[in-house]
Amino acid sequence: MQIEITTMCAVLSQGKALMINRTRSWKGWAFLGGHLESGESLEECVKRELFEEAGIKIINPSFIGITHIFNPELLKRHIIFNYVATEYEGNTKKFCEEGNISWIDIEKIMEQKLAEGMEYRIPLFLQKGYSELYIEWEEECGYTKVEYIEG
Repeated sequence: MQIEITTMCAVLSQGKALMINRTRSWKGWAFLGGHLESGESLEECVKRELFEEAGIKIINPSFIGITHIFNPELLKRHIIFNYVATEYEGNTKKFCEEGNISWIDIEKIMEQKLAEGMEYRIPLFLQKGYSELYIEWEEECGYTKVEYIEG
């Protein structure tokens, strides 16, 4: 089985969430994050990714749960470690090589053209009570199972 590990972080401030409108891959609005690099912890990864993409240093990110995306046809699993940060230092960039960055009103997030499957991830970041999201996804069928785990 092939496993890919990434982090994602919702930076929340004054009723808004920092998001990126990805243009290179996985196109659409999403929270920021990226791939775990060799020799770094998950928290180091999420901090590095936010600095690289948005130009900010997040302070005390809180781990809020995991998203598993499993493709049973290809035996590929993508595991995303999710964080929320409410404190940061620096000024946010407006753009990076991945796309445009903007503060979006939290109540308007679902109105955006979200990256594929992001609509399933939003509750983990913005609603209390969920600790895990399990998704099965197939090339031809798309999403075949979406299960929230409370905890």
